[in-house]
Amino acid sequence: MQASSTVIGNCLIDDFRFMYTDRSIPKEIVHKARTNLGVNISYLAWKAKEHMVKILHGDTVESYALIPIFFDKLVESNPGTCSTLEMNDNGHFKFALWLLVHQLRGGNIVDLLFMWMGHF
Repeated sequence: MQASSTVIGNCLIDDFRFMYTDRSIPKEIVHKARTNLGVNISYLAWKAKEHMVKILHGDTVESYALIPIFFDKLVESNPGTCSTLEMNDNGHFKFALWLLVHQLRGGNIVDLLFMWMGHF
């Protein structure tokens, strides 16, 4: 029986949901696919693992693409807040800096939060 890595990943997702997925688990995927699904796989195990990680934790490229949008919304919804996002020539993050200002309606500054994140 043939199965794609996507099908295998979708079928086994619950077996790996709470597992720390950065460690190597292809052998476990091969074993579970054989015992639970009755299919023999080899190289598909790595692709199945990557598919499960994407489902469980999201796509990192898509997630990082949301950071500039997050900063824009942060500034838009919090008057007085400043942010900057620096990237290198390859489009990789160098650092992100934001200063979140929380104000009462009377204009008094209540909280001032400074955040610096470097080298993504």
